[in-house]
Amino acid sequence: MQRPSILRAALWLVWAAAASQASPVTVTQLSVDGRLDSPLGLDDVQPTLSWQMIQHEACEEKACPGDRQTAFEVRAAATMAGLQANKCIWTTGRIESSQQQVRFDGTLASRDTIAWQVRVWNANNDVSDWSAPSTWTMGLLEQADWGESRWISYPDRTEDQPLPIFVRQFEVDDSKTVAGANLYLSGIGLIHPTVNGEDITDEVLAPGYSNYQLSTEYRTYDVSKCLRAGSNSLGVSLGNGVAYIRRSVTNRAVGRDAPYAWWESQLQGDGLLADAAEAGSTSVRLNNVTLYHLGGTINIDTANGGHKLESRVITAIHNRTKSIDFTPALELSHEDGVNVTGSGNNIAATDPSAGAAVSPRLIARLEITYEDGGTDVVVTDRSWRTAFGPFVTDQWYSGPDYDARREHSGWDLPNPELSDSWVSAGIVPPPNLATKLVARAAEPVRIQERITPVSMKQPFPGTWVFDFGQNFAGWALLTLPEMPAGVTVKVAPSESLNANGTIEQSSLGPSSGPGSRGSDLFYTYTTAGREGGESWRPKFNYFGMQWVQVTGLPNGFEPSLDLITGLRLQGDVPTAGTFTSSNARVNRIHNMVSYSFASNLMSTFTDCPGREKLSYPADYVMPMGAIYRHFHLSAFMRTTMRTLVEGQSIADTYMFGNVALKTPVYDWGYTRQFGDEINWGDAIVLVPSILHDLDGDTTLMAENYDHMVDFVDYIQREKVEDNLVLGPLADWVEDRPETSGYITGTWGYYNTIQAMARMANITGHTADAERYAALAVRIRSAFNAAFFDDESGRYRNNGSIGVSNATQAAQALALDSGLVEEENRASVLQALVDLTYSYGPKNESGPHLSGGTIGLNPIIRALSDGGRDDVLWQALQQNEQPSYGYFLKPTPENPMGLTTIRENWDISASKNHMILAQIEEWFHAGLAGLRPLALRTLSGVEEEGLVFQPKIVGDLTSAEATYMMQAGEARSRWSKNADGILRLTVTIPSNTVAEVRVPVSKGEVKASGRAELVRSEYGYEIFSVPSGTHDFVSRVEA
Repeated sequence: MQRPSILRAALWLVWAAAASQASPVTVTQLSVDGRLDSPLGLDDVQPTLSWQMIQHEACEEKACPGDRQTAFEVRAAATMAGLQANKCIWTTGRIESSQQQVRFDGTLASRDTIAWQVRVWNANNDVSDWSAPSTWTMGLLEQADWGESRWISYPDRTEDQPLPIFVRQFEVDDSKTVAGANLYLSGIGLIHPTVNGEDITDEVLAPGYSNYQLSTEYRTYDVSKCLRAGSNSLGVSLGNGVAYIRRSVTNRAVGRDAPYAWWESQLQGDGLLADAAEAGSTSVRLNNVTLYHLGGTINIDTANGGHKLESRVITAIHNRTKSIDFTPALELSHEDGVNVTGSGNNIAATDPSAGAAVSPRLIARLEITYEDGGTDVVVTDRSWRTAFGPFVTDQWYSGPDYDARREHSGWDLPNPELSDSWVSAGIVPPPNLATKLVARAAEPVRIQERITPVSMKQPFPGTWVFDFGQNFAGWALLTLPEMPAGVTVKVAPSESLNANGTIEQSSLGPSSGPGSRGSDLFYTYTTAGREGGESWRPKFNYFGMQWVQVTGLPNGFEPSLDLITGLRLQGDVPTAGTFTSSNARVNRIHNMVSYSFASNLMSTFTDCPGREKLSYPADYVMPMGAIYRHFHLSAFMRTTMRTLVEGQSIADTYMFGNVALKTPVYDWGYTRQFGDEINWGDAIVLVPSILHDLDGDTTLMAENYDHMVDFVDYIQREKVEDNLVLGPLADWVEDRPETSGYITGTWGYYNTIQAMARMANITGHTADAERYAALAVRIRSAFNAAFFDDESGRYRNNGSIGVSNATQAAQALALDSGLVEEENRASVLQALVDLTYSYGPKNESGPHLSGGTIGLNPIIRALSDGGRDDVLWQALQQNEQPSYGYFLKPTPENPMGLTTIRENWDISASKNHMILAQIEEWFHAGLAGLRPLALRTLSGVEEEGLVFQPKIVGDLTSAEATYMMQAGEARSRWSKNADGILRLTVTIPSNTVAEVRVPVSKGEVKASGRAELVRSEYGYEIFSVPSGTHDFVSRVEA
């Protein structure tokens, strides 16, 4: 398990104890590129180092030590001992600044270990003790660092054969002491590694989503504690993951006849040499040249263990002669009739490059270092042994079939007795010669929660349905008592029930009939007949589920609740904030939102954990104001940006610069309505801007500036007409699709150019900044000229998409972005209010929010910013479509109502999405009154800095929220009694000044002694407040 060592933890305690006694402030929460977990194997040679300053004791003086950081110093060494001895490889020296991050500016090489710590000077200019140290290590920065390691697989395996397992025996010199041992490992699609039969990590579903034609992630594992003197064994199991998804892979023995898959991997070039090829050749003739790609890879002589395999870059494809030219020349001769394969398209414009079928394979390098300086290295080559394992099938969407009778006893233990079924591993090509092995910036996926079913029912004999009481993403752990060998148990997930109590799976994707993508969605486990029982859960896929249906148990067997345990999976990102209130409905919606966010934070953001499991940028960019209050995403956004860059077309066509609708793009996503969409592709611009909003980090925008410019150039070249842009998806999943795509598209264009102007200025592209700022002014003028109606004071539709005269989204997009002229803000706000009340069913007179992916959050923010939180509160009380109350209503499919947020207001499609979870931002910022920062990327009107401003609405009598800012934890807690006495307590982190806006209807506000009243307006007394915990008491309407 990749956790800080006991020694490191002990050193931390020693440092922390010393610091608490010697200084009024302590430096803590050291992170590198957003990672708090002392990450292994990073590939950023100039990572961002961050920290927090904490004051130990309460202070009532006018000026306190924790009020401000006046300077800092960071030092780094090659070892912890070197750090203690001040043998530094890099130091900032004392820097006069209140900033709490700095980029590492030393020299780093592959495999380096860096130990570092920070000290600060407080508001009194007194220096703190050095922080407890933290560490990170570098991965393999160059592809050449992998040395003799080759990609390996089971030789000549076909898709209908079981999944392979691999093992390599090696020796650790028993006359020496191991100083360290790192395993560098990547696999396509998913890997499960062991050393001497034990798991070496608690990470799951590694290495995660990638466009395998461009990159695949690898992992660095410290396995030094797993090794023993003498014989050792390194084992790896492989799963298909998203690399190989084919509905043709069936298993009729267990009823898997029509596997469900949202999309299928595209098979690539596969043929034979028509003529022999001599050494030195730069062209070959094949029996066919279909599905090969210019700029892609041709692999010659792939069979027979790959002992003569040569891979080359394709320079020309000649359809008439069925020949392919390549570079460089062949080094070996190859007979006619040998196998030839091709890669996917790594230069995509319309082709879904990431979806090219790649069968399971792995590459590894184990480096053992001894204290005497000696080394041993184990690489993947033909010395590895491989066999077919117990995964008879493994499907990312449909699920696996595992036959425990096929397990090889002790296969990954030292000195195993391997049967004749084991063969030498075969050398295989990389997915593409363009494929790079890259380190993961984001946190890994781990098991986060164990969920015990709340009930078990038997709707029919032999059919058992378990209800977890909560929809989530993960696994169902099966725990069986002792049973005979050969019992096949089927476990099928669902988010819904049929009227007869069995599961209903349509929201997860399965269907039958014309246009079906398959009907089978389950996993099976066939027992080995072990004494004492057996337990199993999947390794290489996951499901969304609230219920599971179990069949296949022996006749007469009656299970108990402990037959099934839910294991919730999620990217292991740090928790950022919390929320609770006195209102049960609000708390329930908050819980639904929390599980929806968690369910869609895996190796990348996803749209849903069931039907598609794909990463659509607008699905996470638009709700970001809510998502960031749950999770710290500094590291995660770096991985997100890599997938966006890989989803950008580099083809020499009109598509150059466009970003796919989803990244990685596995099926479709570059052209037409579901591809060429500014409000999805512009994430390549918005994600670096959001990271700067959240953490002040500028690395993504600096490193990817040219990619951002390429996207903007594409939009301007191909999409803009008179400074207007059509967004084909308009306000996707709007309750009724009425908002014009020209309104959403031009709004997206304005937001993108505004973000470009800011980032060009930050990164020193002065001329670009001026050009983009001037363009934003012209877009604003064009937007208002095209859509604002002076007579009605409303924004109205124009163009081919949208039929309504005026919509909530149209008004809110203009208000929230700052597109509306100041003199028209009041009329547009009133129009928005009126439109919420005039919308909805005839039997419910209250306001209803109709916005979708693009419009909902601006609607919520615009109403709250305009002081109409009463409208939002009333909207929460509604129970008919569109409303959150509609999600809560019991139905035959969901007898207790939903437990996560649906994709659509009409309760169709997926039942676990983030799109409509955007009300959560208001819970934190409005109800609890905690606004930690301005997300200016998405809103042109948000105020800078930490602001506390609770909105006292409806029958709410209390609310509380926390948020871990870069400077430390901010907290807002308020309560109101029956007499209208409001008590507000806020906590402001060190090095921060906040504005506290205390609601008051009569009398004066009793304030903390350190709070300074600065003004009164709109029913609030407004204070400037330094760090610490502060209490306020006022009287409001009872």
